Amino acid sequence: MVGSSARRVKLSRTEQRMSKRRVVFVSAFHDYRTAKRASIHPIARALAQSGYDVTFLSTRFSRLSRSKGDSRLFLWDRANRYETVDGIRCYLWRTAFHPFATGSRIGDTLMGTLFPLYAELPNRDVDAMFAEADYVVVEATVAAILLRRIRRLNPTARIIYYATDRLDTVGAHPYVRRRLEKDGALVHHISLRSSVMAEDFGWAGDRLTRIGFGIDPSDFADTGVQPYAPGTRNAVSVGAMLFDEQFFRIAAPAFPDVTFHVIGCGRTFDAPANVVLHDEMPFRDTLPWLRHATIGLAPYHRAAGVEYLAESSLKLAQYEYLGLPAACPDFAAGDVASRFGYVNDDATSITGAVSRALAAAGTIAPRAFPGWDGIGERLLHPERYPDTALGAGSMAS
Repeated sequence: MVGSSARRVKLSRTEQRMSKRRVVFVSAFHDYRTAKRASIHPIARALAQSGYDVTFLSTRFSRLSRSKGDSRLFLWDRANRYETVDGIRCYLWRTAFHPFATGSRIGDTLMGTLFPLYAELPNRDVDAMFAEADYVVVEATVAAILLRRIRRLNPTARIIYYATDRLDTVGAHPYVRRRLEKDGALVHHISLRSSVMAEDFGWAGDRLTRIGFGIDPSDFADTGVQPYAPGTRNAVSVGAMLFDEQFFRIAAPAFPDVTFHVIGCGRTFDAPANVVLHDEMPFRDTLPWLRHATIGLAPYHRAAGVEYLAESSLKLAQYEYLGLPAACPDFAAGDVASRFGYVNDDATSITGAVSRALAAAGTIAPRAFPGWDGIGERLLHPERYPDTALGAGSMAS
């Protein structure tokens, strides 16, 4: 009788899950369970909280990841099985190998032959989640090579390409762009983090949309104890993308009374004495460091097509929400008054930007942002929000 009752409860929960609209997020870099956060994480959480059945698939993970210091390595023994966190089914797909960009012409030519093989590696769990999905959100870069597999398994799912970064900027293998353009017709719409990226998607026509940032106020409601000594000035940087350590070699000696905190840059380097390197932290653990900082920093180095960061940088948006002035490269400053731009590697420019940011501390009004639930709906259903459209014409539902 007990076993029969348990089976009925299990069946009821399965039926309940299947009755919801099912969303699968596919990322080649992120896992929902890592400390490292990107916009895809709060979107997934917000959709799960608003009633969607959400699965988060993390790909491009193999023994090669050990040599690259992958942030997902702590999940090695938990790969290839489901775990539920925050109501989200998490799945890290570990394979025997994964292809990557080598940085050399000959190496990339050889590696290009492995991408089609990787895209078809067998995994019944992955195939099932694609087959059952109502929406599949494919985050930018390598995950795009799975488009054909997704569509073959599920002819009716709405496939969304979430362009969080430019392929050239993050150093994606050339095969990824070629495959994305060839398979572009399989995508219902492309959701850009920045309108600057639109020029990369000339083939998309009226399927281009743009969604902005969200903020969950509850994340910032109680940011914990002040981590800095009273009366001190502190500049903080969070994250590893395009991290420019040279910025600190220039800026820190010029401001010996300021402590520069670097959180989760993914490396160690020969830093001046007033630079403190912190390990990667869970998102919520970073918030006291942001809330109580004097200024924020976004020390990006210059790379191909980086101008989109003026609209797409999550850390810069968080600084705005908290009313923090920020020093960042001129290409990321955009037209935001609270950002003070500098020219990379130019000492006079860098020290000038930091000085202006410090002078503005305490004078910046916080910026309001929509909730992540609204951003998630815009991602899945841009046709309901005319302000998201970038292409000519209107998008069909």
